[in-house]
Amino acid sequence: MKPISSVTRMVSALFALAISFTVLAEIPQLKLVNAYPNLKFKRPLWMEQLPDGRTFLLEQRGKVYLLPKNANGKSTTLFFDIEKRKPYVKDEEGLLGMAFHPKFASNGKFYAFYSAHKPLRSVVSEFRVGKGGVIDLATERKLLTIERPFWNHDGGCILFGPDGKLYITHGDGGSREDPHDNGQNLSTLRGTIMRIDVDAASSTRPYGIPKDNPFVNRKGARGEIWAYGLRNVWRMSFDRA
Repeated sequence: MKPISSVTRMVSALFALAISFTVLAEIPQLKLVNAYPNLKFKRPLWMEQLPDGRTFLLEQRGKVYLLPKNANGKSTTLFFDIEKRKPYVKDEEGLLGMAFHPKFASNGKFYAFYSAHKPLRSVVSEFRVGKGGVIDLATERKLLTIERPFWNHDGGCILFGPDGKLYITHGDGGSREDPHDNGQNLSTLRGTIMRIDVDAASSTRPYGIPKDNPFVNRKGARGEIWAYGLRNVWRMSFDRA
């Protein structure tokens, strides 16, 4: 095998540099604009827009607001409120995620991921829209409850995928270096991304487990797991391409 000459190295370096400059030249000039200049929020974490154009904003302390259609609007509508339950106590706790059922326009189903205490746990629940077009807390149906050994690394993202299944992230449970080795333990839902079917409840659980989940047939493994070995998946998204 012949050694690579200095000329070859130089040509390769110049080629790579040329590509870098080309990429930089294609990046458009961006300017940050305050989307809602007349509104203020406390610890906003997530925004979601429905196909009908309505936009919702989630606050970590436990509230979800419907934002005004006009970006210069000065008022919001309180859509969901569990702040009295005090889900937020420490930095990574609180109301962490929300998702709207793909058929929300007809069934009014809304999903929330929030922290609970005594004992520490993460809860994923289904709610329904009630009178006035806001969430009725009395309709809560708990889908998952995951105990947490520490206050941090809770994950908290919930999304419906293109396949109509609900994907849920949960961190390894916290502290330094995953002391309970949750990340490599398929018998726990900590340190994973889960995939469940909210429209297929059974006599044993309030949701269904898709048959094509990777660990459905593995002895000792939780069938809900879609991916594992994850430190703390805080946010994720599906590529629309």
